[in-house]
Amino acid sequence: MEAVRDPIRLLAIEKELAGPEKEAALVRYDAILAALDARLKAALEAGLPPDEFPRAERLKEANVTARKILRLAVRVDGQGN
Repeated sequence: MEAVRDPIRLLAIEKELAGPEKEAALVRYDAILAALDARLKAALEAGLPPDEFPRAERLKEANVTARKILRLAVRVDGQGN
């Protein structure tokens, strides 16, 4: 059931980022990703078990990529829709 809702949620996010309140949506979603980045940084600084470290590093890289995509989605300003 959860997998069925994920594409719908992504479409809703895409519409928000293309709509008239896109800057507010950018701030809101970027804050979520920034909080995740802060938690990852804290976990990495505190030390992780060796088997957890590679997963945390990959998640950190994915989060950076997600933040870049988020900014690009708003920056395009409707041109790439």
